[in-house]
Amino acid sequence: MPRAPRTHLENQQFKDRIIDTALRLVVDGGFKNLSMRRIASKLKISATTIYNYVSGKDELNLMIRMRGFGMLYKRLERGYRANGGFEERIGGMIRGYVDFGINYPAYYDIMFSLGTPKYLDYVGTRMEPVARKEKDTALRCFDIFSRMFSEYLLAHGGDGDDDFIGFVTAKAWSDLHGIVSLYNSRVLLEITEDGRFLLNRRVNDIILTVLDSGKSPGRAAEKSKKRR
Repeated sequence: MPRAPRTHLENQQFKDRIIDTALRLVVDGGFKNLSMRRIASKLKISATTIYNYVSGKDELNLMIRMRGFGMLYKRLERGYRANGGFEERIGGMIRGYVDFGINYPAYYDIMFSLGTPKYLDYVGTRMEPVARKEKDTALRCFDIFSRMFSEYLLAHGGDGDDDFIGFVTAKAWSDLHGIVSLYNSRVLLEITEDGRFLLNRRVNDIILTVLDSGKSPGRAAEKSKKRR
């Protein structure tokens, strides 16, 4: 008897296996070395079968990135919607970012560190619509943090200056990326035996820096504009 067609759930589960396999291969060998044949070999299927689920390696790259940014957004949203004051909510968002970075290093590397193609690399190609969707998913992470800080700033007498909010958000993000990358690469272990302690201490510093930025928004905003 011919095999019964896969159900929708089975198709999604198999597609997830393809994405998971591609993720491991990119981390181990780089995006340039990713191929449908390599994925098929790992899954013990034909490369032709994979094309029934994805159009190729570029779509897989974007799907991995979308899944990763979706996972990150959930952690940021959890902090944003948490009960408590601004300090607890901002702290929850920042710690949620770190939690994602150190517990899902493969996704984090593809999203932020490895030389995988980004949205601008797909502009003008057939993959641009999918890449635009991936970019929108990524921007949600930036936007929810900006929204959090905007609310914090307005509550402390600020005027919601968009340039200043963008500056503080980008600064916090770059600081977080630096410490997560150092931790994941184990460089912190070259500095101290207790890398987790140093990570947590630096994260607390970043939280305090963000909170302090809202205490004198007018002066801080002026300083940020002068730096540009």
